[in-house]
Amino acid sequence: MRALVLALLLSSAGASGQAGLVTGTVVDTSGAPIPNATVRLDVSGATMAEAGTGIDGRFALTASIPGGARIIVTAAGFAQAVEPVSNNDESLRITLQVAPFFEAVNVTSSRTGVPRSDPTQTVSVFSSAELLTSAPATIDDALKLVPGFTLFRRTSSRASNPAAQGITLRGLGGTGSSRSLVLVDGIPLNDAFGGWVYWDKVPQVAIDRIEVIRGSGSDLYGADALGGVVQLLTMRPERLSARALAEGGGLGTGRVSIFGGGRAGGLHYSGGGEWFSTEGYINVAEEQDPGIAPRGPIDTNVGSAHRSGVASVGYQTRGGWRFDANGGVFSENRQNGTPAVVNDTASRQASGEVAGGVGGGLLSAHVFGGTQGYNQTFSAVSADRTTEDLNRLQHVPTRVVGIGAQWVRSYGRHTVLFGAESKFVRGASQEIQLLRGRVLGTSDNGGTQRTGSAFMQDTFLVSDRFTVVAGAHGDGWHSESQNTPYSKTFGSFNPRASFAYRLSGGVSIRGAAYGGFRAPTLNELYRGFRAGNTQTNPNEALLPERLTGADGGVLVARGRLSARVTGFWNVLDDTITNITLSSTPQLIIKQRANADQMRSAGLEFESDVRLPASLSVGFTSAIVNARFKGETSLRDNRVPQVPAYNIGVNIRFTHDAWTASSQLRVTGAQFEDDLNLYTLRRATVLDVFGSRMLFGKVTAFVAIENLFDNQYDVGRTPILTTGVPRAARAGVQVWLR
Repeated sequence: MRALVLALLLSSAGASGQAGLVTGTVVDTSGAPIPNATVRLDVSGATMAEAGTGIDGRFALTASIPGGARIIVTAAGFAQAVEPVSNNDESLRITLQVAPFFEAVNVTSSRTGVPRSDPTQTVSVFSSAELLTSAPATIDDALKLVPGFTLFRRTSSRASNPAAQGITLRGLGGTGSSRSLVLVDGIPLNDAFGGWVYWDKVPQVAIDRIEVIRGSGSDLYGADALGGVVQLLTMRPERLSARALAEGGGLGTGRVSIFGGGRAGGLHYSGGGEWFSTEGYINVAEEQDPGIAPRGPIDTNVGSAHRSGVASVGYQTRGGWRFDANGGVFSENRQNGTPAVVNDTASRQASGEVAGGVGGGLLSAHVFGGTQGYNQTFSAVSADRTTEDLNRLQHVPTRVVGIGAQWVRSYGRHTVLFGAESKFVRGASQEIQLLRGRVLGTSDNGGTQRTGSAFMQDTFLVSDRFTVVAGAHGDGWHSESQNTPYSKTFGSFNPRASFAYRLSGGVSIRGAAYGGFRAPTLNELYRGFRAGNTQTNPNEALLPERLTGADGGVLVARGRLSARVTGFWNVLDDTITNITLSSTPQLIIKQRANADQMRSAGLEFESDVRLPASLSVGFTSAIVNARFKGETSLRDNRVPQVPAYNIGVNIRFTHDAWTASSQLRVTGAQFEDDLNLYTLRRATVLDVFGSRMLFGKVTAFVAIENLFDNQYDVGRTPILTTGVPRAARAGVQVWLR
């Protein structure tokens, strides 16, 4: 259903390592060529050369081919096959079989640069070809097809405040601070201060694929992965190549995204950038609940603009060691619906990695760091929405440093992984309080956080049909306030055990049990904010959250059909949420607090049918019951910002130079608040996309989001705000390689 990997073993090229030529054609079982497959020459987990298949399915690789090398071919929807090759093969014909979900080969579930399949995990994979031939303009909107994946307040990243860009998986939501970890090539994309996600830090054309693990990843990834892990993996060009995207359209939207790179001997390099701007739309609804004024003269567009740049350089030794250095810069500006309420962000980050063979296994170590400045203004809007008073200026500076290492090795039927990592964050919320233009006072609240952990995992292939995985992650967390004697230390042990068994007739069963924890962010401890008429205050006394959960499922894969059903059950103790202290139509006061317990249970369903004539149909759905439990006044209330269900339908057609796709997303009703007073009604959105290759590697496309211009709720604070209206755009994509 998603990007799947074909591993083809190479015969030894001999000790000489002379450059060889490997060419061939990749086809499906009907003999039709498979375009846009990526063919990579891999040694010890490092890519030595790369090529792509054209419309005719052909590829060519020219590189030194040492002993122990292999070719990895990535193609959407096909299973693994093995075929020996040698230097100077001129006419290889590789036939791929349709693959079910469990044969998705991924990096995220193994936490190494060497992709492998883990049938005990529930993984969804989106290839760059799928992302670039879908209508959603942002990554977060495209991921809404993942069962149970929802955004805080449903709002696209192009229109929402950064602090509201949290994600929910399997009902573990209710807060703008994500309970799921988002990574870029193994480096956290979650904001170090607040846990929210800046999806636009990576140029869209730089993305090779996205992997999504549903279910706690705390055994491998630690404290931030309660709900799951989303990893963006960027392109690593192995010959001179470039990608470009230019588009424009409705709502004053425009984008230019470029990426390119190559290899010269052992040196590889890449870089890219993106510019995006949208004037946006007025999100305050023209009709409001009784007692609340409708849209007024003070209401203006929610719009945004961002600029990002990335660069990478590395060196691959003949002995297989790899050294990489990466850097990135990002800035954005947003208008948040009234003239006085704006925010901007500027960040810089860098990372380095070294990997190579040690002790018969693969050792990799990384370090990363960055600085960020986030600025936000707040105002009080008059009851008739005709005037506003700027009342707060906020500056949030943050620094983060992280380091980690891991080692993986196979022993017969066992593959073991050991690792350790540490992270340090310093941040503050610096504020100026105003009243009618006069300064009332200033404040500077913040602190530091240190986390350290060690983890291990053993994957045991009991037989060709039976796989067992066991692992654990031990975490330590320490937080200190910069202004008060507050100091807190917390430790947690998070195990995971899982299995997968393949029955006859294309049926597989799997199950897992796990634990996890999440520490409160500096944002939850020290930063207050206002959205509409709702004021939320921080709480320095928050305790970490602790998760206990399990899931299990059945997968059926027969011919052109794959289907998977998964049930899950999670209990989150000491749940951090926003508790309502007082409520009037003019002002709602909330405070972050531990609400004893949350329970989330549900079912996920996925299916994929590949029909003749290059037509495929995918269906995804999740039913979730997430409620507060335990000793709390919120007992049996539904968890806010968690819909009762979501449904996704993805139809895709490809023929010669033409591609068409459509994505239907239905999100069930959900509550805005902890008291379940304000309902966000069901939302239905249909997006469509069409493209044609003009010549060479140039493709023209048209995309329409929210085709039927449905108005859907995204917030009630208690002011009703709505999502992105119908928006059409057109542009060109260029891929030179």
